[in-house]
Amino acid sequence: MPWIQSYTPVAGSLAMSALVAAIPLVVIFVCLAVFKMKAHKAGPLAVASAAAIAIFMWQMPVKLAGLATLHGAAFGLFPVFYIVVTTILLYNITVKGGQFEVIRASLAGLTGDRRLQALLIAFCFGAFIEGAAGFGTPVAIAGATLVGLGFRPFYAAGVCLIANTAPVAFGAIGIPVVALAGVMGYDDAGLMKLSTMVGRQLPFISVFIPFYVIMIMVGWKKTIEVLPAIVVCGVTFAVVQWATASYLGPYLPDVTASLATLAALVILLKFWQPPTVWTFDHEPDFAGKESHSYTGGEVFRAWAPYLVLTVMVLIWGIPSVKTSLDKSKVVIPVSGLDNAIAKKVSKPEDGIKKVADVKAEAAKQMVLLSPADPNQAKLAAGFAGLQALEDKLLAVEQALPGNAPVLTSERMAAFDAIEKLQKDLQKQEKELVTAKVVDKAQFKALDKAVADQLPAKIAAKFNFNFMSAAGTAILIAAIISALICGVGIADFFQVLGKTLYDMRFPAVTVASVVGLAFVMNASGMTTSMGISFTKAGAFFPFLSPFLGMLGVFLTGSDTSSNVLFGGLQKVTAEQLGINPLLTGAANTSGGVMGKMISPQSIAVACAATGLVGEEGNLFRFTLKHALFLTTVMGIIVTLQAYVFPWMIP
Repeated sequence: MPWIQSYTPVAGSLAMSALVAAIPLVVIFVCLAVFKMKAHKAGPLAVASAAAIAIFMWQMPVKLAGLATLHGAAFGLFPVFYIVVTTILLYNITVKGGQFEVIRASLAGLTGDRRLQALLIAFCFGAFIEGAAGFGTPVAIAGATLVGLGFRPFYAAGVCLIANTAPVAFGAIGIPVVALAGVMGYDDAGLMKLSTMVGRQLPFISVFIPFYVIMIMVGWKKTIEVLPAIVVCGVTFAVVQWATASYLGPYLPDVTASLATLAALVILLKFWQPPTVWTFDHEPDFAGKESHSYTGGEVFRAWAPYLVLTVMVLIWGIPSVKTSLDKSKVVIPVSGLDNAIAKKVSKPEDGIKKVADVKAEAAKQMVLLSPADPNQAKLAAGFAGLQALEDKLLAVEQALPGNAPVLTSERMAAFDAIEKLQKDLQKQEKELVTAKVVDKAQFKALDKAVADQLPAKIAAKFNFNFMSAAGTAILIAAIISALICGVGIADFFQVLGKTLYDMRFPAVTVASVVGLAFVMNASGMTTSMGISFTKAGAFFPFLSPFLGMLGVFLTGSDTSSNVLFGGLQKVTAEQLGINPLLTGAANTSGGVMGKMISPQSIAVACAATGLVGEEGNLFRFTLKHALFLTTVMGIIVTLQAYVFPWMIP
């Protein structure tokens, strides 16, 4: 018998229930921000609090709470963490082979102008690292590089934090969007739509960030001097990010956009230079230009691993290739959890009306179908059988009290019989539609009436698609890259072992945060919060990016923010009649602004640039920019919701 979710378990109050449901989020915030705990310790504590609240306040069976948590942890490890660890492996191989230093030096030697260096290193190179590795590495590497070139540490840290917004949503080979699709319950087609939606929001910020960064750095007059470079940088990145996200999916937008932008800037600098070379006070011209002796072939070899990565992920994204590789996919229903939770059960008094609706729609179909056609006659007989089952359900509904959702063995048996017959009828409907005997729209009203009548049970299946997983494409790219970089077998396994060891705590973090989201979704806690957010009404699209920003501020990760709030964004949007693709995408698009103010990012930036102890000043510097850019994103999302709804795929 499925367990039925409740959305007002605390004193029958939605507001109180929503506040209690938010306790696990408060726990993770207090652990991270107040007690300065490591994320791999805060995550399990938050999961424990969520499970306890689900069991004792939402009356969720202990078995279901445990299975939901384990299901989430499993999804967190595969495919989410699988992509993370293979991405970091590829990055570590380029470092081991000395190729990453070649990449860094080749960029640092292009110009001595600090403004152009900020575009090349903080924006382009930082975006490339974000797409290829993510998880704090862009700010650390780009910041340290700028300091090494002679940037003032505070400039280096601030510029890198603000520049590292445009690429974050697609960081680490698209893992934030992949995780978001998972908690929102989207399949591959839904993932593609979500990627497309993010690709129709974030480029509006991406095109602006290069100008914004240089403006903060040098002011209006000196910014105008490098306007050609800014325009080339912003437009190239935004257009390629949009195109890749819209047509290739979430895995490569950062890599393709950053490489295209770097190439465009390099070409521009061959034909154009700013009228003056801007350096910091008391610096001579070209003080920061770094020379290197690498040949063109050596530079190409250094970039080759990421070209291989791009090709492999593109191949894995080809529909025919993915379909072929998916033949080895194993779908494992989570025993004891799959279809064991119902999120919607009608009251018996409402069920009486629903029976009448289904019978009326079935009668219409019986009139429309031709008895002269054997296939149509067979389907009409099936609809007559459906009416008979509805009569049996009606007797059950009339015998039950009508003031609350309830599932008895008799009612569940009647629902199961109707659902089984409906599936058979839909197969027959599809055959007639395929043969072009009837129009698909003919059965829409009946299918909707039956779906509205049946309990909405939650499926819980684990998809193990190792061959078609994006992480496998990245793993193969890492192996090929080891050959390119001259990393031998022994060194490869040494790097692999070190990568796995270094990622042991992030693995716990990812598994626990996704487990937290799954148990909150399964218990109905997320829905309680989502319904309460509907009080914002038409204002909610504007607030959606701020939720994402808050999540990244709390956790330091756009992925974690998406996992925490993705379900909430979906539920709230559905309750308000808004397409959840819009608000889900807004969560990750707004979340990127939280990256510059998250304690983890600021700590990394300060450590990389020698500003330890200046975290408070850096936070105050970035906070106003985070709030401004999130407000801009809120306006964009609101316009897409009400003025330009055609932008939603």
